[in-house]
Amino acid sequence: MSPPGELFVNCMSVWELINHYVSTGPEPLLNDSGGPFEKLRIRGGPDWIYSDLYTIDAKSSDPAVAGSADPNSPAARRMLNGPMLQTLLENRFQLKTRREVEQTAMFSLIVANSGFKLQPMEQGGCIPHEPGTPLRVANMFPPGQKPLCITHTGWEGPNWTIDAAGQGLANLAGALGGIVTDRPVLDKTGIKGLFSFHLVFAHDQNAPGRFPPGLPSPFLPSDVSAAPTLPTVLEQQLGLTLVPDTGPREYIVIDSVARPLEN
Repeated sequence: MSPPGELFVNCMSVWELINHYVSTGPEPLLNDSGGPFEKLRIRGGPDWIYSDLYTIDAKSSDPAVAGSADPNSPAARRMLNGPMLQTLLENRFQLKTRREVEQTAMFSLIVANSGFKLQPMEQGGCIPHEPGTPLRVANMFPPGQKPLCITHTGWEGPNWTIDAAGQGLANLAGALGGIVTDRPVLDKTGIKGLFSFHLVFAHDQNAPGRFPPGLPSPFLPSDVSAAPTLPTVLEQQLGLTLVPDTGPREYIVIDSVARPLEN
């Protein structure tokens, strides 16, 4: 956590910093997926931007940012996510980038032959959550109480879990493409509305997961039994299926970057 008006980064590479502001900033890449440190999101540049680690302590001269004691306020988030971090890298590392688009393998989320099986959530069925504010897993879906209006992806024993309340099917596609499968997922169901559901499915070749390099597997030995596969759960509970597809994905190319001068 950084103090108000300050960005403190310890032992991160330039590649990780670029990945952070691109994945959390206000201008997301087209069909981006894979979590905060997706390998294919940032391309090019010298070897040292992937290996050299930096400690950065930056302070904002913007009164709105410097005077905000709430790290989740819009002003404070400008410092931590997106524009100000990007400006810092452009000024201190002479970073220049551009966006490119490629055709890549994807999945499309469509209605299964058995038909769609969910009913829209009743109005007021969940508690709105302000984006960027803290989330505590224990309070997201309290038993017997209204859940937060969010989608949460997690794991238990050998299985994945996805909990959603008051969410469109595009959020489900984003959750599946963001960390669960090995490629982006596009919502092509054509179904509007907000839905709530709880899914438990096996961590296997259908849902291999994508995690940062070096992160230990969260799927630890457990007495919990393996759940049905993702395709089975999607069809039986939701009446949906994933089909292989192709589509455009945007990524960042590094045109030039330089090691920073000493302070």
